[in-house]
Amino acid sequence: MCVPRGSASSTFMLSFIKVVLLILLSHLRQWPLRTALTIGGVALGVSASVAVRTANVDVLSSFEQAVLTVAGPTTLEVAGGEAGLDERLITHLRTVPGVTTVSPVILQTAVRIRRDQPEQAIQVLGLDLLAEFNTRGFRVSQPTTERQMLDMIHPYSVFMGEKLATEWNLSVGDEVHLLIGTGSCRCRVAGILHGESDQRSSWERLAVMDIAAAQVTFGMVGLVDRIDLVTAPNLSVEEVAEKVRTVLPPHVTVERPVNRTSQVEQMISAFRLNLTVLSWVGLLVGMFLIYNTMAFAVAQRRREIGIYRAVGMTQGRVALLFLIEAGLFGILGGVLGSIAGMVLAQQLIALLSRTISDLYVPVSAGGSESLWAGPWFTMGVEGVLIGCVVSMIGAIGPSVDASRTATVRALAPGDYEASQQLRVGRLALMGCALLGLAGFLSWPGPIQGVPVLGYMATLCLLAGLACLAPLCVTRGTHHHRSIGPITGLPGVMRTIAVEHASRNPGRNGVTVSAFMVGLAIMIGVLVMVRSFRHTVEVWVADTVLADVVVAPSLWLRGTEIGTIGRSLPPAWTTILSSIPEVAAVDTYRDVRITLQGHRVAVVSRDLRLHAQWSQYLVRNGDSSEQLNRAAEIGGLLVSEVLADRLGVREGSSLDIMTPSGVRQFPIVAVFYDYSTDGGKLLMDRALYQSLWHDEFVTVFPVYLRERASLDRVRARIGEQLSVVTKGGLPPLVISNTELRKEILEIFDRTFLLTYVLEAIAVVIAMLGIVNTLITSVLERRREFATLRAIGGSPGQIQQLVLWEAIYLGAIGIVLGLIGGGLLSLLLIKVINKQSFGWTIQMIIPIGSLLQAVALAVLATLVAGYFPARWAARQPVVEGLRDE
Repeated sequence: MCVPRGSASSTFMLSFIKVVLLILLSHLRQWPLRTALTIGGVALGVSASVAVRTANVDVLSSFEQAVLTVAGPTTLEVAGGEAGLDERLITHLRTVPGVTTVSPVILQTAVRIRRDQPEQAIQVLGLDLLAEFNTRGFRVSQPTTERQMLDMIHPYSVFMGEKLATEWNLSVGDEVHLLIGTGSCRCRVAGILHGESDQRSSWERLAVMDIAAAQVTFGMVGLVDRIDLVTAPNLSVEEVAEKVRTVLPPHVTVERPVNRTSQVEQMISAFRLNLTVLSWVGLLVGMFLIYNTMAFAVAQRRREIGIYRAVGMTQGRVALLFLIEAGLFGILGGVLGSIAGMVLAQQLIALLSRTISDLYVPVSAGGSESLWAGPWFTMGVEGVLIGCVVSMIGAIGPSVDASRTATVRALAPGDYEASQQLRVGRLALMGCALLGLAGFLSWPGPIQGVPVLGYMATLCLLAGLACLAPLCVTRGTHHHRSIGPITGLPGVMRTIAVEHASRNPGRNGVTVSAFMVGLAIMIGVLVMVRSFRHTVEVWVADTVLADVVVAPSLWLRGTEIGTIGRSLPPAWTTILSSIPEVAAVDTYRDVRITLQGHRVAVVSRDLRLHAQWSQYLVRNGDSSEQLNRAAEIGGLLVSEVLADRLGVREGSSLDIMTPSGVRQFPIVAVFYDYSTDGGKLLMDRALYQSLWHDEFVTVFPVYLRERASLDRVRARIGEQLSVVTKGGLPPLVISNTELRKEILEIFDRTFLLTYVLEAIAVVIAMLGIVNTLITSVLERRREFATLRAIGGSPGQIQQLVLWEAIYLGAIGIVLGLIGGGLLSLLLIKVINKQSFGWTIQMIIPIGSLLQAVALAVLATLVAGYFPARWAARQPVVEGLRDE
């Protein structure tokens, strides 16, 4: 009977997979602890990657959902920047062919006040409710009587989202106290907003007012924040957009709603990329862990491999056997890592949202509900794939080694591994070549704004030091002998441990490499962060010189949307100046514009006053001279980041679109600024007001007279301004010391996430040391049993394993210090400079480095203690019986 070839092939493959699984399960049962350590290491690496990716996706998707939900059927948005738009433009837009609907919109922030304390900030949307029922994606009871209609458009009537009303325990007719700008109002809940579907909607956390009521409430009579347009479906949106632009002032922008998400994504792209790359460090260290585990498995099963080859198993199937085993580790680690990553992501989402709001643009987190309701299954599958791929890549070397096993030597008596010679010299030369390549790759600039070659240089640096690790393991023996004669039992134990470690440069070199990579990343980032913090401290000390800053009450929260909550009335200048102990009051205004595709801050202030009382850290020349000159000629000071991005320098000019048309400004100076990586333009307040027609102030820097009492002045400011805030919360009156502390707290909060990812990488490296030492104990059970049989104590066995851990840890720490120092140079001079554009003054934080080394030593001792204790408790009889 003839069996079809395809059927025989599939049957053979199924049989092969069944045999493979049986072999794998038997070995998993044989070494459960080592298996658990390996799976745990992979799971930790996967969890960091999944958590960061999930948090990145959730924050952006929440922002995008909010934008698109509110936009509804809108196809074009007309915006005039933070100054708003004249509502008379609505009439002109209705005459444009192809525009079917024109809807004015106000979008501002209000804060609930409860027991005289600010609580949650919410977005309040002003819409033409009579015209937009059932068009925006929300449902609300329509008015049926004239009285209900009047209640709906009353200036203090508000419609609350369903989720928001539930959390605040509000129902129709209840009163809610809201902080709006510098004042407050008590609004009446006129209705509850519901989403059109049963799915979660952004409307559930929004508040809506009628457009006329919102204009009165927010003090924007005659103004709107933007105008939403719906275009005819039979016409091209871009074609209609071009017609719309012809009836608008030149500074007004016309774009699709989705472009706002693209702008935010572009702003935070460098931040997200660096965070993602850092999350991959755990996966890289996990590869070393898998390599070690599989190398041990190959060494333990040489005779088995010889039997497989003798009965006809091909080299490819031998390699596939070990790759499948590594893949199984990856699948199990990926499942556990995905679950842990989703849990960790819930914490990272809040931290990442706060960081992005501090540094870039206000965003809100979707929260745990959106996380588990979102594509969690997709993230889980990605985590499993990441774990499987990383594990199989780490197992390539041992799998190829297994496939090349010589059958006769593997079946013959003797130690097959003893005849295997690792060419440490050739590997060391390769390491030197990689280090040279890393230096070469660090010279070119970024590729489309991304430091691709800088990342490649980092990889080459770590790979080069990893190639040097086996040589360091073997050379450590010669160095140990050159120290002096061995005296006493401790010296003998130390020598035996070092000699044994040096006999396995391959596996031990991989362990040292894993520890080195984790430590180098930790030290490199530590030096970069400490240098950056020192640079920011110097910058703050030299430029933030106002004794007191008067700001909106929620200025430090970073969650304000719209101009009202971030603006103060100019009349406060007179009030503050009238206080006897106040010497000078500056008027600082900060608005955002788009310049050559970049989101840029335009800062205006009294430059002459600032030159007298404070300074900027200019790249060339004297700060006071440059500020006075800019005030005289109507020039600009440009931040270093923006100057490099636009390719301008001192003496050149810059064209900027203003509400008064395109203006060309001479660039007087370039200054260092670390408050934003988007760039900043500085001009005199009089020039700004003449072009932007904006009288508002963002903050008031206040300078006191000599020997003035800070506490007394703050109290006087609070008393006088409380009279004009109309019952609202008093403005934030923060001292210079408090402001500097807050700036540094924001800085530390920004890098908190990096510390978490570094800790995960170091823990995985610790697991690598534990795994290696357990492997060493398993290999040397007969040796340890023999030492016990001739009179050795359990304590001496424990010392042997501990000395081996200390030896490997010491090599890893030395290489980690070298790698960390070189990596910090790459991070500061290449990756950071190309990603963000900041100049960082590098320092060597001796105290922090000593703490890092102490932590590494502690990690080494902890990683060596448990295998050492386990080795000392091994039964002597079983060890002597073991072959």
